[in-house]
Amino acid sequence: NLFFKAGEYGNLSDIAKWFIGGIIKHSGAVAAFTNPSTNSYKRLMPGFEAPSVLAYSARNRSACFRIPYGTGEKSVRVEFRSPDSSSCPYLAFTAILMAGIDGIKNRIDPGEPRDEDLFEYSLEELRDQGIKTMPATLREALEELKKDHDFLTAGGVMSEDFIKEYIDWKYEVEVNPVEGRPHPYEFILYYSC
Repeated sequence: NLFFKAGEYGNLSDIAKWFIGGIIKHSGAVAAFTNPSTNSYKRLMPGFEAPSVLAYSARNRSACFRIPYGTGEKSVRVEFRSPDSSSCPYLAFTAILMAGIDGIKNRIDPGEPRDEDLFEYSLEELRDQGIKTMPATLREALEELKKDHDFLTAGGVMSEDFIKEYIDWKYEVEVNPVEGRPHPYEFILYYSC
């Protein structure tokens, strides 16, 4: 298990940490595949049910990356906890793996583990500490994917054409129609006199 190194935090090797670092670096683009619906971002709100803070921890469920307790080499692993069931597993796993591989290749440091309750921090406090969060909307994720997708095209895994078509389709079929229509709750708030 290349992720195992006895005696390190969570028994994680440098390779495991770099893998996490790559996902953190490319998290906005990865989210376009792991959280691909406008509704995906309803559960990624800070302090809500799914962790949105891009940190890792062996003792903290408020971090996006959980290192489950394990005593042996075979039990060491990393759980990326933000993806949801609306994702296409083929695209989601591809994006996660390519980001992680880029992290390993470039030895991207994920920062220090965070064992405190990250839900206690405001977004400003997290930013002040250099801690990123997942995108707040599908639009944000798609904008990140536009800017940051070289890691996905490495080795011809995904093509520029595919990424462009994916982004265009998401805007045309999901983002623009949802943003351009009133939400039913808006009717309750403003029109039910």
